[in-house]
Parts: sequence; structure tokens; C-alpha cells
Amino acid sequence: MTDAGGADRTRSVAMTVALGAGVCGAVQPKINAVLGSRVGSALVASLVNFLVALLFVIVALSLRPETRRLLRGVGSWPVPRWTLTAGLGGAIVVLAGAVSVETIGVALFSVAFFAGQITFSLVVDGMGVGPGGRRPMTSSRLQAVVLAVAAVVIAQLGRPFGEFAPALVAFVVASGAAVAFQSAFNGRIASVTGDPVAATSVNVAVGTIALATIIGGMVGFDRLGPLHWPSEPWLYAGGALGVTVVLSLAIASAALGVLRATLAMLAAQMVVAFVVDWTVQDEPPTLGVLAGAALIVLAVALVRRPPVPAPANLRQ
Repeated sequence: MTDAGGADRTRSVAMTVALGAGVCGAVQPKINAVLGSRVGSALVASLVNFLVALLFVIVALSLRPETRRLLRGVGSWPVPRWTLTAGLGGAIVVLAGAVSVETIGVALFSVAFFAGQITFSLVVDGMGVGPGGRRPMTSSRLQAVVLAVAAVVIAQLGRPFGEFAPALVAFVVASGAAVAFQSAFNGRIASVTGDPVAATSVNVAVGTIALATIIGGMVGFDRLGPLHWPSEPWLYAGGALGVTVVLSLAIASAALGVLRATLAMLAAQMVVAFVVDWTVQDEPPTLGVLAGAALIVLAVALVRRPPVPAPANLRQ
């Protein structure tokens, strides 16, 4: 009885953390969009966000000697080496947005990205890639995925869609899938090491290196235009919010599984986003946004199944 009560408390805390990630996730894209517009390059603005996140990680590590010791032994962590590539997920999303939004539009990008993230969250749980063991594709979990994807589609109704370019849409879906694997990998590292800050540190470092490499290549081929740096400090806060999202999902995924943590985050993100639009930008939510928010909250409620042990070949 005590163990069950402790597990319930752990899941409740993890759900709160996932909802908090959604709050940060609702505000961060709006700040990043303004920064990208002012700087003159969404890719460069995203690299700035990664660098700010890296600065926060360095500060956190200066206060956590136990995490520093853990990171020095990263090669001996009892996790598959491929989990250490989690940070590539963030870099892939940034690249997908930079090359596709102008063509397919924000609305189609949002639908494709979240469809990929939600669907593959179900897949990685079913494969047992993330922490907590394999979570079978039960009817309730499939229903939750369908509801969540429908919520995203409905919420985007009325917004302008761009050109339907199949290759770009497929790339955006793949970027959503990459984020699902990112959450699974980070959650697995956090679960095994007992330190989500260590998982977040590796994630941010890998993502920063990957994005810096991409931008370095663009500079080498003279593909970047003139850059302009705004002076308002709040425009550089996206990195702090981003590292909070990564850390929160690493914590939440370990207790809830990737699908439920993702859906909880998206539910909070969708609700907070329309509240921000309404109160700050004086844009009242459409009926589609309200219906989408209600559907994704219902989807979260459907995902309440305990895990079963992971296959032996995925424990090593």
C-alpha cells in the first residue's frame, strides 16, 4: 500500500512538472519568433537560445559537484550509446522550422510536427525505448493519440496554410518523431543515473554542437545575411525556458512514459498559448482553439495504464 501511494505521488509530481514544461513551451516559441525576426535568421536565433541554455547548464553544474562527477564517467553509464544523441532532436526541429515554415506555413508546420511527436511518443513507449518499461499500444492509448492529433488539427483551423510540399511536410513529421525519441532518451538517462540534470547537460551540449556545425557550414558557403542584435534582455530568455522544458520532460518521462508526459505538456502549452494571445496580444481564442484544448486534455486523461517490464535486449 505504501509503495502504491509513493508511486502515485511520484506520478502526480511528474504530471505537475510536465504541465510546467507546457507553460514554458507556450511562451518560448513566441520569444524565439521575435528574436529570429529581429536578428534576421531563425537558425542563428536558435543557436543563441542553445548557447543561453548551455550557460544555464554550466551554472547548474558549478553548483552540483555530484553531477560533474557523474558526467566525467559518461562513457560508463549503463545506457545504450545512442541515448546520448538526444540533443540532436532539438537541432533537427530548428532546422526543420528554418527550411519549411516559409513554404508550408506555421499552421501546417504545427500539425505535421505535433502529429509526428504525438504518434512517435506512442511508438517509443511501445518499443520500451524510454524509461519505465514497455507500454503496450492499448486501445485507450491509440484513442488518446487520435484525439490529440485531432486537437492540433482543429486548433489550427482558420489559420493560413502555405503550400503543401510533401518532402518538407515529411521532414517536419520526422522532426516531431526526433523530439519523441529525445524525450525517451533523456528520460532513460535520468532514470538510470538518478540525475536529470546530467541528462539535460548532455542534451544541451550535443544540440549546441550540432546546430553550431550547421550554421558554420552556412557561413562557409556565405548563406547567412547581415545579423542585427536587439538590446532587450527578455528576447534572450528563450534558452532558459528551453532548458527548463528539456529538464522537465526528462523528469516527467521517467515516471509517466513519453506519451503521457508529451500530451500533458502539449495540453498546458495549448491552453497557456491562447491565454497569452488573448491577454497580451488581444487575440481571443477561436472555437477551434478551445475545442482543441478540450480534446487534448481528454487525451491526457485516457493515458493511464501502468507499464510492463521492458524486453531484455533494451535494458542494456
